[in-house]
Amino acid sequence: MADINTKNKLAMETEKMSLLPNRYYLVLRPIDNGQGFDATAYDTTDPKEPIPSAFFVLKGIMETLDTDLEGLVQKGQLAVMDRMVELEEKGDNVTSDMISDNIEQVKIGKLN
Repeated sequence: MADINTKNKLAMETEKMSLLPNRYYLVLRPIDNGQGFDATAYDTTDPKEPIPSAFFVLKGIMETLDTDLEGLVQKGQLAVMDRMVELEEKGDNVTSDMISDNIEQVKIGKLN
């Protein structure tokens, strides 16, 4: 049986192979039963090209994760709560897919 480190390395290498070129990726993996997360940033752009603004945005997000995680979480919580209140005022039964209008839910390996 493979150990956890070997499984993690295989999962990360598989993840890298699935990335498209000329993109910046931020991957958040829930851990500790959803109480925490790991963050990995990927850059599939040509390193010889000039630095685009998207690179600075990704670096800013990573820096914010390191220096102001609490503030970032609070902003996310406020955004979710605001959207929930808005939907509840319309009489809707709120589900998580209704809250994330700027995050596309992708179902992988699940049939509906």
